[in-house]
Amino acid sequence: MRRRYRSQAGIIHDILLVLSREGPINSTRLAQLANLPYDRLRELLDRLVAEGLVETVEEGDRKLYRITPQGLDALRKLQAAKEVLERLGYKF
Repeated sequence: MRRRYRSQAGIIHDILLVLSREGPINSTRLAQLANLPYDRLRELLDRLVAEGLVETVEEGDRKLYRITPQGLDALRKLQAAKEVLERLGYKF
């Protein structure tokens, strides 16, 4: 099975999209739904948290992640860029 290429922006779009649809979610499930290796997801999550696009939520002894209002704004902008680029024939 061929792996499809995703740009860095496309991967971030997919992470934010999953978080917007699923609500607070643990990193293992997020990696599955975003189709990313766990170590790669952790690296990106750390950056997204540092930038304020994603936040952590403690639920008992579990650490969950959820999208922030800034993350939702970034997702809208990424979605618009994705649509334009795909209309022009570029992969996102």
